[in-house]
Amino acid sequence: MKYVTAKFCINPTVNALFFLLFSLTLSAQSITVTGTVVDDSSLNGIGGAEVRIGLQVTQTDAKGSFELEVNSGNNKTFIAVSKDGYIILEKEISVGAGATVSMGTLALTPEASEVIAEDLIPTITLAAEDVDQDEVPNISGILTSSRDVFINTAAFTFGRARFRIRGYENLNSNLYMNGIPVNDLESGGVYWSQWGGLNDVTRNRTNSVGLSPVSFGIASVGGASSIDTRASYQRKQLRVSYAAANTTYRNRVMATWSTGMMPNGWAVTLSGSHRWAEEAYIPGTFYDAYAYFLSVDRKLGDKHLLNLTAFGAPIKRGKSGAGTQELFDLSGSNYYNPNWGYQNGEKRNARVANTHQPMVILRHDWTPSDDFTMTTSASYQTGRNGGTALDWYNARDPRPDYYRRLPSYIDNEQAVLVEQRLRENPERLQLDWDRMYAVNRHSYGTIENANGIEGNTVSGLRAQYVIEDRRYDSDRINFSTAMQYNASDKLTLNGGLIYQYFKGDNFKVLEDLLGADFYLDIDKFAEFDAAGDNDFIQNDLNNPNRILKEGDVFGYHYENHLRKGSAWAQAQLSLRKLDFFVGGDVASVKFWRNGLVRNGKFPNNSLGESEKTDFFDYNVKAGVTYKIDGRNYLILNGAYGLRAPFTREVYLSPRTRNSVSPFLEQEKIVSIEGGYQLKSPNAKVRLMGYYTRFEDQLFNRSFYLDNATQGGTSGGFVNYFMHNIDTRHMGVEIAGEIAVTSSLKVSAVAALGQYIYLNRPNVTFFLDNETSELVNSRKVYIKNFNVPGTPQTAYSLGLSYRSKNYWFANLNFNYYDDIWIDFYPERRTDAAVSYVDDPQYIDQIVTPESDLWNEILDQEKAPAAFTIDFFGGKSWKIDDLYIALNVGISNILDKKDFITGGYEQFRFDFEDKNVDRFPNRYFNSFGRTYYISLAFSL
Repeated sequence: MKYVTAKFCINPTVNALFFLLFSLTLSAQSITVTGTVVDDSSLNGIGGAEVRIGLQVTQTDAKGSFELEVNSGNNKTFIAVSKDGYIILEKEISVGAGATVSMGTLALTPEASEVIAEDLIPTITLAAEDVDQDEVPNISGILTSSRDVFINTAAFTFGRARFRIRGYENLNSNLYMNGIPVNDLESGGVYWSQWGGLNDVTRNRTNSVGLSPVSFGIASVGGASSIDTRASYQRKQLRVSYAAANTTYRNRVMATWSTGMMPNGWAVTLSGSHRWAEEAYIPGTFYDAYAYFLSVDRKLGDKHLLNLTAFGAPIKRGKSGAGTQELFDLSGSNYYNPNWGYQNGEKRNARVANTHQPMVILRHDWTPSDDFTMTTSASYQTGRNGGTALDWYNARDPRPDYYRRLPSYIDNEQAVLVEQRLRENPERLQLDWDRMYAVNRHSYGTIENANGIEGNTVSGLRAQYVIEDRRYDSDRINFSTAMQYNASDKLTLNGGLIYQYFKGDNFKVLEDLLGADFYLDIDKFAEFDAAGDNDFIQNDLNNPNRILKEGDVFGYHYENHLRKGSAWAQAQLSLRKLDFFVGGDVASVKFWRNGLVRNGKFPNNSLGESEKTDFFDYNVKAGVTYKIDGRNYLILNGAYGLRAPFTREVYLSPRTRNSVSPFLEQEKIVSIEGGYQLKSPNAKVRLMGYYTRFEDQLFNRSFYLDNATQGGTSGGFVNYFMHNIDTRHMGVEIAGEIAVTSSLKVSAVAALGQYIYLNRPNVTFFLDNETSELVNSRKVYIKNFNVPGTPQTAYSLGLSYRSKNYWFANLNFNYYDDIWIDFYPERRTDAAVSYVDDPQYIDQIVTPESDLWNEILDQEKAPAAFTIDFFGGKSWKIDDLYIALNVGISNILDKKDFITGGYEQFRFDFEDKNVDRFPNRYFNSFGRTYYISLAFSL
């Protein structure tokens, strides 16, 4: 191994720059600003409130007190005090020469509404919350923890439309909890359901959006959020609430008790909730979710605080599915759900999600001085994650929306009779549980050499239909340490180290035999190519012909292992007119597969560990803010980075073998944003433009490719890789809020984006049933196609009235457009548009000039939509008791044909070129929904 010694180069230019930087940090005197933040109703101190004067920021202690050093001068600036659940307080102050400035008591007013929003929170990149910030010595800067009108609108108002800020998936935003990164290491996404129902104790948040800097890490291009669950920073209260809704659940009860920091140095917070619905908005979807939370703080002197947080959220819910327009018409509802059917007079859903992944975090805060803080955290998370589905063997496909059973697929006069029968008997559009049980009761079978034992014969009812539970459990260990050093009132340094351990356990469990005696652990797809080879069809070759009972693991069983270590650093410099920041991180990523069974198709490449794959990632970010004055700012930020592929995308077929995709490359991400922002007590304006490129992305899907739709490949279960994908996200974000009076505010928001594919990537097929693996490779013509899954255009006009008598009302008018349907790549290949040399197609020659050519290649755009939403509430105080009533009505116009997304089926009629043979599937937004909550707190 070669070692390289690095030498520091000393030259006059570098020396001058360092001297200038050092001089700037000493060029002005510092003063100390002190004060106490209290609740204006109870006059109790508020712990954990953020106090910001320019770049300098601190949090109040458990009693609400704060102390903050800032640069002295004769100019005026603003102090901003914020805390979730309270209206933001902004005051103009003078930080003239003097040793100390006392602000006295700063009273925050509780918000009349406390939006209970884990189910309103959409999949936006940030994390579904608030954002912004505010800064710096004589002239305040941009960042603030207050709610930004654009981010708030994107999170709550646009959420119904599956809106994603800048079109980013949430893997492009980072979320931390008590200093621990909680993004999923397999996919990069954030799963809010892991703490769903714990709204009361997850309100303390620090957020950023886009490329703005944060003090707890180097955020990706979508921004970052940090949740602080320390008990001493929770609002001191006993709170009990009940909510009724008609969305994903019908009822919710929640209770929270928090002591605040007690004189003995302890603080305790407990919270729990239950959300449930026998049937939610979509037919056949039930909901049963609990949540629990414990946080304990122990103050150790004046410099140390120890916290232990433990929480979990067990959830079971019935799933729904996308539907075709044909199915919506036949069922008479845009919320047709194929996953349920009647059993003994009750609705039973075959696809039930069942998750519970509790987490424990130990956190230590060390504050040796007012200028230095260090936070060290360690966490452990484990539990189950999965969902049930139907499986069948040597039997008719039981799914009621299976394409071969629908009138649109039938080419003769029987189509009319089938349609008539379905309309007259709507139960035929649902699962037929009685038939599946009846088939199993008559499916007597005999298995020779069962369980791999020569001469062992097992007879009985061999299941043709079963319910399986597809599990992807995990164990995670995280360690993080982060520090902040205020070198002066102008220069702040941040940095940290992170180590992450992940082990994913992937397998299936036989959930329900549906009245049969046993099931056999073989691969039904492999039987088509087995040619009498009994070993080839075995899921577990070391246990051939294994007889399965309920509760047995079967099908596949493997582990995903990932180790990631990273380091990051950041510097923020604030001058009178300019703010700068620069930061970056480096990470070492290693992952591998460990097969726990020997698959019959790949006996020498399925059991044991695969090769280990390593990547070295990095990100760099920098930005500058020009402060025109204390309220007007110009911003310019940029970033570049490399990101390793996520483990869910890298294996050819992780369920059957260890082979790694030959197309693994690091994703390249470059982003720039710039704009203008106005921040004043009575007016806020944000105008931001952005440009981001994602290069060398990887798309990996597995599906069954029918012989009739093979497109030049063999039929079978296919692993489909599209690689070297480049996309571009660019657009403008516009938001404004004006206080017309002290009670009335008017806001307007516009998100105008263009998210497209930039190139023609390559696609490669691999067959699960072929040891030769590679089957076909070709180019996909999707250049200038639109990135699907989110509105690229969204507008909102909002009116907000807040009375001094503690009631409020909000009304929003919203418009959405440019919602593109996800496409099947195979329809954009040569095979899909090749000339059909047959007389019957002579009038439909597929050429660029024909209508059929365009019908095959064009990407569908969903219709634009307009909605109106209302949210209001009232609060009362009776002695020490607070009562809050909130009422929300979404989609007041009851628009039920609002398509928020969809996808083309992974099938195409390559023979007849009939684009309607496999129609697109759509998701529709809920119609008119309500939310009512009543809360009591002491």
